[in-house]
Amino acid sequence: MGLRSIASMLCMLALGLSATASEFEDKNVINLTASNYESKVSDGKVYLIKYYAPWCGHCKRLADTWKQLGAAFKTDKRIQIGHVDCTVARDVCKAADIKGYPTLKVIYKGEEYQTYKGPRELSALKAFVQEAATDLLSDS
Repeated sequence: MGLRSIASMLCMLALGLSATASEFEDKNVINLTASNYESKVSDGKVYLIKYYAPWCGHCKRLADTWKQLGAAFKTDKRIQIGHVDCTVARDVCKAADIKGYPTLKVIYKGEEYQTYKGPRELSALKAFVQEAATDLLSDS
């Protein structure tokens, strides 16, 4: 294989990876990383976080619903919708005990409150995080 072919393949791979990453990005979903995770999830808001891998088919199918969920809570002062790319923030996902993708968890004041096991539908996700926020914020 020639140098030109290798360079061409690397360019296609880079384009493919950037397209994959962009399908998860949204202005209403907080991108949590190793550098901001602790400060964000400890700020007193209720976070529903999707721990994902960009190559995961289930994660890809959930991406649009997750963006819609972020939009649904964009003006809510109590609830934040976030995500962690576990292929990048490996230490964050290891500390959160992530075993599979996607994993959805409510985090409040830096502590895990509950893992979501229900249907991956917008209405169910909204109801889940609203109920968690009511429970958590009425106790504080």
